[in-house]
Amino acid sequence: MKNYLVLYTPGMCGTWLTWLVNQHNSFPQYKMKPKVYTNDMGETKQLDVGCFGADWYAYKHMIKDSFYLKSMAKDIKADGENDTNTLTWSFEENRHIRPKDERNNESFTKDCVKILPNHGSFCEWEDGINFERVDKELLKNIVDDMRPEKIIVPLFKSSNDTLIKRWIIYHTNGDIVYWRKVWSEWSEWVLQDNPYGNNVHYVDIEKLTSGDNNEYLKLCEAINETPIQNIQEEITLYRNALLEVVNHYDRTYNLIDFY
Repeated sequence: MKNYLVLYTPGMCGTWLTWLVNQHNSFPQYKMKPKVYTNDMGETKQLDVGCFGADWYAYKHMIKDSFYLKSMAKDIKADGENDTNTLTWSFEENRHIRPKDERNNESFTKDCVKILPNHGSFCEWEDGINFERVDKELLKNIVDDMRPEKIIVPLFKSSNDTLIKRWIIYHTNGDIVYWRKVWSEWSEWVLQDNPYGNNVHYVDIEKLTSGDNNEYLKLCEAINETPIQNIQEEITLYRNALLEVVNHYDRTYNLIDFY
């Protein structure tokens, strides 16, 4: 099995990118699950997507006093559950428990995953995470465990605010100038310092979600796959969902309801 790993900053469509990679011929073709919300007009719209077949819980490789491990322990205790297997699963153990009904291709020879809950292998503070630094030890442990053929990282290199507006609605923080600065500076730092190593393919996520064919073909080359015939239809569906949320942002900053 050839494995691929998507690492990303929250908001940069990392789950959708993972799903898209997995739709190619040699991959499991995992199903997508829309995550919906109620917009400012009382309409049910897509805000995010899930790709549960591609999830890998990498708690095993986190430090003992990790912010995430503490949160997980609290959740288990709150639910009254004694099964803490998730905390010690290796990559192979985690992948073996994938529900078969999450995939459409049983003859796959490649697999693309994203890690939970620390999507980008970031360093942690005492009460949260630092998106400005990659935890090299955590990254090494993850890479040593799964041995990815390629690491795929989405970057923000655009003056278009579509993705930022979607993130603001999701995150309920309305400072568009702040997020544009943070994402742009983070992307510039990643390209300059290359904290994810040499075996990495960077994706201009604004170009890809806008249907830029050259950006898509570069992704296909990175995963050594033939382009999907109806790729533009798939991208347009996702882009339209993003634009629906942008319309919400343009009307109001207030989030009414999630479910």
